[in-house]
Amino acid sequence: MRKSLQHLLPVLQTLGAIFMLWKGLSVVTNSPCPVHVVISESMAPAFHRGDIIVLSNLQREIRVGDIPVVWFKQAPLPMVHRAVKVLWETRPGGGGDVEQLILTKGDNNELEDVALYPGDREYVYRDEIIGVVRGYLPFLGWITILLNEVPYLKFGLIGGLALIGAFT
Repeated sequence: MRKSLQHLLPVLQTLGAIFMLWKGLSVVTNSPCPVHVVISESMAPAFHRGDIIVLSNLQREIRVGDIPVVWFKQAPLPMVHRAVKVLWETRPGGGGDVEQLILTKGDNNELEDVALYPGDREYVYRDEIIGVVRGYLPFLGWITILLNEVPYLKFGLIGGLALIGAFT
């Protein structure tokens, strides 16, 4: 039993280090999810499916041309599209404070994203943006996409790692 636990300790240490790195990156970038994998071609040619994007949420204002990552409360995944129009107005039904409203559009899409916004809204609110794209790594996200889209690959990887851990 003790020998088995000794083999498990390096795995737990590695997982702990990855978690601490993720949380540290979240604090430094002020974003709950500072790294994402692009899963569609809506932003081609800027980003392609499988690219990893790195976010930062340190700037207060979004400018036209920025690429904000919008995550609506009810949405399972965020939306990564370019800001094409930025206004300062009061939020409809809000408290009367002037705030930033952003209209987005995918570079590879013909239409603006209004149809993707919840309800009858025409803009994204600044507090729905979890970060702005600051950089990307091409192709490296395909590992995540394949693990999510090919379930047998995920189970094979977990099983293989378990076997390696059991026999080392």
